[in-house]
Amino acid sequence: MNDLMNGVRNAVNPKRVMQELLDFKAGEFALIAVMLLAQIISFVFAGSYGAADWIGLISGICIVFNLILVDRGRLTNYLWGFLGCATWLWVAVMNHLVGDIFSQIFYVIMQFVGVYVWQRQLDRQKNADSSKTEEVKARNITWWQALLAVVFTVAVYLIVVFTSHATGGVQIWLDGTLLPLGIIGQVLMIYGYRSQWIAWLLLDVIKVVIWWNQLAAGGPGAMSMFVLQVVMLVNGFYGTWVWFHKDNVISEAASKQSQSDASNTSVAAAKA
Repeated sequence: MNDLMNGVRNAVNPKRVMQELLDFKAGEFALIAVMLLAQIISFVFAGSYGAADWIGLISGICIVFNLILVDRGRLTNYLWGFLGCATWLWVAVMNHLVGDIFSQIFYVIMQFVGVYVWQRQLDRQKNADSSKTEEVKARNITWWQALLAVVFTVAVYLIVVFTSHATGGVQIWLDGTLLPLGIIGQVLMIYGYRSQWIAWLLLDVIKVVIWWNQLAAGGPGAMSMFVLQVVMLVNGFYGTWVWFHKDNVISEAASKQSQSDASNTSVAAAKA
């Protein structure tokens, strides 16, 4: 519970939020500017300014900051992630996208799980190597974890398709992929696995298709959401490059060893 509370405090701390928003490379500032500009231009030229459109714009702006902070492994991404997912959920409800609704509910909950896990990981990294870095290190997935992820994805997909069909959802075969891929991507992201980006890229491509269809059908807030999907896809390629080129990578064995060392240190300190 202490890790969760500390994580939430750090994630919403105004000073830390500003520091992490300003601590980007020139290329990342350019990427942020392009993504934000795309959101604003699409909103203006859509010519529709209803509640769903404004909510979609707010969601898009929050998600842009969330994405770039995830790319860098920064804790404050969860503040923007919560705001973006909460507003996105509203738009998904208006568009009757059952799979997307389930996905956003899941994402909102997982922001708190992510804060807890990342705060613990950052603390362990500092204890293990006396590092002052505020970036979560990347991990490599094992073959059995990958197999489990595939089986889980297929099982959840079938459940969502059945539920969406029974409740009158639209684009159920595409929409049904959102929750299982989102769960896998979110869980892998929370625990710092590079392979999260495979799930995110698949998810982003499918979302581009879904929201293009919604835009063609005149769905509320669809223009802003479609442009957001394109922005997320572009960022997905950048995030993949960053995480697969990280120098600070830890293996599962190293992770377990660092946890063991941290535990032993705590025990020794308690005995002293």
